[in-house]
Amino acid sequence: MSFINRPILRAAGVFLLIAFLALVPAFLTACRSKKTDPRLASPELTLHEILNEGTPLFLSPEFFPFVPSANKALIPTREEALSASKDKTLFWKLNREHHFSMVFLGPSPLWNSLEDSLLSSPLWILSEVSPWGYLFKHATTDAPAWKIPSEETLKNQWPDPSDRARFLILTAANLQALNRIPEAGELLEMAAATHRLPSLVLSSQASLSASRGRWEESAALARKSLQADHHNLPARKILTRALIETGETDAALDAARQMAAENTQDEEALFLLARAANASNSGQEEIDSLSRLASLERTNHEPAGVILTYLGQAYAKNGERGAALRTFQEALLCPELSDKEQSSIREIMDHLMEGNASSTTLPPLKVPQTNNR
Repeated sequence: MSFINRPILRAAGVFLLIAFLALVPAFLTACRSKKTDPRLASPELTLHEILNEGTPLFLSPEFFPFVPSANKALIPTREEALSASKDKTLFWKLNREHHFSMVFLGPSPLWNSLEDSLLSSPLWILSEVSPWGYLFKHATTDAPAWKIPSEETLKNQWPDPSDRARFLILTAANLQALNRIPEAGELLEMAAATHRLPSLVLSSQASLSASRGRWEESAALARKSLQADHHNLPARKILTRALIETGETDAALDAARQMAAENTQDEEALFLLARAANASNSGQEEIDSLSRLASLERTNHEPAGVILTYLGQAYAKNGERGAALRTFQEALLCPELSDKEQSSIREIMDHLMEGNASSTTLPPLKVPQTNNR
């Protein structure tokens, strides 16, 4: 799979990287299905503490369902929040209007641009990193910057070793997303010291090794994780990615096929199958997996621009010029892609056109395609 435009992935918030993306949702689901500390089962208690201060704040939309009606006046509307995820200048405009005292963002890559802006701003302090995301406080509040808590503090806050391990693993994943790798590694060492959840600790360490480009080490840790729990899906994803990166393409494709067959609605599994198929020069299998993934994105009402871009490339590589152009046209209809990203797609389309014709002369799509074949 040719990565023509890596910023597309960062902007749209899907799949790039290392399989740590699978850790948080899978882990939180496990927390909800078992008896565990309610602070790990839902962001409700965390939000209650934040909202109790009674001052205006900015929340990412995934937290909106947990905001009581009486507190809705303290936060922007869902439409304003979603707009700010696409254009950070809109956040600063909202901030001038509402004078936010805090910003609480979930771990979705959709917020990468705003996170970077807040981290580089002298007006904001990253005061807390938790399983639920990142809490920034305005500098005028004199809030201390986040730092790794002491073991004593952690034991007081999380007396149950399993809960403590869960908290540390999930917080480490969110630190990894900020590229704060040393701190994430230290938290995982503390999680390992609890001697609880060994498979999840190992898969998290495998993800961290992957983020450092240590693919052999990552594969070894993922295998150890699977020895402890064969059903650990994040570990299987990380191992598959590591096999691709180390050139073990046949093994990667076999692993990806099995994983996608067993997890037909899992977006990362389908994406890894496409990656593995591309690495093994299995063009039709790459097209099929990306087509399934694009269909799943539409069904889930999620941004599909990135996947359609990859699918268009796969068609072009397979010599299916017409299907490639139609798929790129559909990608251009996706509002989450920036002007620069759309320009990159347009260049590829122009290259695929016959003669000297511009791709802008193509008949427009009347409706988004539901079948790209």
